[in-house]
Amino acid sequence: MSAYSKRTSLLSLASLFVLWMSSTVLAEGTKTAIATREVKTLDGRSFHLQAPKGGATAVVFYSGECPISNAYSPTLNDLRKKFPETALKLLGVCVDPDLADQAIRDHSKEFALRFPIARDRRGALAKALGATVTPEAFVIDDQGRIRYHGRIDDQYAARQKRNARSETHELQDAIALVLAGKTVPKEFVPAVGCPLPDPPKGAATPTFNGQVSSILQTNCRECHRPGRVGPFSLVTYEQARKRAGDIAEVVESRRMPPWKPSPGVGPRFLHDKSLSQADIDVLLAWADSGAPRGEGPEPDSSASQSVEWSLGKPDLVLQMDEDFEIPAKGSDIYRCFVLKTDLPKDVYISAIEYLPGNSKVVHHLLAYVDVSGEARKRDEDEPGPGYSCFSGPGIEVHGDLGGWAPGNEPSRLPEGIGRALPKGADVVIQVHYNPSGKIEKDRSKIGLHFSRTPIRRTLHWSAAINTEFELPPGEKNHEVVGSWKAPCDLVAYGVTPHMHLLGRDMLMSVKYPDGRTLDLVKIDDWDFNWQNTYYYAEPLKLPKGTVLKVVAHYDNSADNPRNPNRHKPVPVHFGEKTTDEMCIGFIALTKDGQDLTKPGEKDDLREILKASLDELKQKLKKQEKQKRDDR
Repeated sequence: MSAYSKRTSLLSLASLFVLWMSSTVLAEGTKTAIATREVKTLDGRSFHLQAPKGGATAVVFYSGECPISNAYSPTLNDLRKKFPETALKLLGVCVDPDLADQAIRDHSKEFALRFPIARDRRGALAKALGATVTPEAFVIDDQGRIRYHGRIDDQYAARQKRNARSETHELQDAIALVLAGKTVPKEFVPAVGCPLPDPPKGAATPTFNGQVSSILQTNCRECHRPGRVGPFSLVTYEQARKRAGDIAEVVESRRMPPWKPSPGVGPRFLHDKSLSQADIDVLLAWADSGAPRGEGPEPDSSASQSVEWSLGKPDLVLQMDEDFEIPAKGSDIYRCFVLKTDLPKDVYISAIEYLPGNSKVVHHLLAYVDVSGEARKRDEDEPGPGYSCFSGPGIEVHGDLGGWAPGNEPSRLPEGIGRALPKGADVVIQVHYNPSGKIEKDRSKIGLHFSRTPIRRTLHWSAAINTEFELPPGEKNHEVVGSWKAPCDLVAYGVTPHMHLLGRDMLMSVKYPDGRTLDLVKIDDWDFNWQNTYYYAEPLKLPKGTVLKVVAHYDNSADNPRNPNRHKPVPVHFGEKTTDEMCIGFIALTKDGQDLTKPGEKDDLREILKASLDELKQKLKKQEKQKRDDR
């Protein structure tokens, strides 16, 4: 018997086994944990396999190298048009292990596929659902039950044998019956197509003591070690071994490490925690081979985890005056605390390091400079430590001192660049808390490092912003655009995209006076809980007249699980509350050519930027008023 015949026979036996299973176990619809899985699509978004309430999710495994798969592209596109997106979630899953992501994107574009695409490089999802060929479809209802799996329709009688015309439409009929709340009479029909390709095999089996521990040390243990925000440690072999499968799943879908910028978009960032495909392949191969320990002693990773301040002892440590108690349950808490500096003179800050007091509950911190005393008044007016706040400190600030989120690494500003901290100023830190299931206490602190060299330029922030928009209820992909023009020659050091709970994605870009454009950062899968500031490895010059643009999309539908009004969506506008929205692309800047060491040179960038933003806001208000008048 030829190798091909043997393989075909094995596949036939596998199909018979699946058919037998379908006639027994699947008769009532199998409920599976797969239905709760989240995968990453090739455009960077998260796709939850959980079906909408009263709806269905259809997953179709395909291969761009299988002619039968490709021939079904028009059928699947037609299927996408037959059912509303609110009722049917359709996902294509490419199983080709060797194709680059861009090749799969090119294939999707060539065949005009109208549904999101994910990949299953090592066949984990296909194995979990029981797929054996491409194309093969699965229909999951809102209870997590597989209600149908098998062929799409009867276009093919066998490989290289196409029927003259199609008479049955199993996938379409199954979806319609599930949406109608009816039983699918035939829950399995064997699919005709190409055998699933074998998953990739590495040249050598990786081990924990070899490559794996080093990858975890570089990319994971900043959070996943004792006393840090990760829910479990990945320091020792046993800690990593028992979670090898979980590690493989989250790195393959790129949910971990939590790095939101889309790969390949914009200039290179500092502290990029995203894993290379080579590192991902190592972790996948390690998990698939049973997570071997390897020869020799376990690598010692304790030294780098015992240092309190990674940048050395700070010049000034600011800490909350007293513990703040976080209840065991309830909604997330946003609280601002006022830290007095009592500085006798103005100073410049070259580096800032944040130390969360209780990593079990501290999600992120942001810091602001207040010279007005308004934050103290708000603190005094509200009982308990600090005062309630959401998107910011709720006052007009003099400046900011950056922030911290899990995975952030402290770094020093370039020599000659500093953040201004005036004498007697207050530092206001906003802390985002997640209740942990039991009463917790926190007393976070920050360490400030003063500049040791003369400061030539000060770091300030501006933004492309839109404050005059309305997100209509039910809209799943509403676009909002904001822009801002550089009032003088500037240098950019980093960006901070910002939206609230309805955000889907955001792109920040610049258009230079000569017409050139440059993308600065793109977040394809916005998550309010994982927002960050992204600093560039090399500063960018922005000549006067350069336009900073932000393009954001929002989901104000009942299908958005983060929608605070998901049971009855309402119009949403710009505002500070949790239930409001924002569209802001912040950018960190200095004034190009400025040299504050020269006599008579004025640090006027803050006033220049404030004036340009005020002018933009007035212009936006006039435009919005004109729109209302025209209606």
